[in-house]
Amino acid sequence: MTELLPGIYAVGEQGEIWMRQLMTGELPPEDEIAKAEGFLTGPGSVEDLELFFYD
Repeated sequence: MTELLPGIYAVGEQGEIWMRQLMTGELPPEDEIAKAEGFLTGPGSVEDLELFFYD
């Protein structure tokens, strides 16, 4: 659990940064979005989750 908590805070902090950027009309860099997605889902992508659950 102690290893998970810093990861959750890091994701939340990055989300807040992106929300401030979106409110000013600035889009986050695509490579940063891909890195965040990889961090949350591991190898593959969010679209791959459907294959895991509905195969």
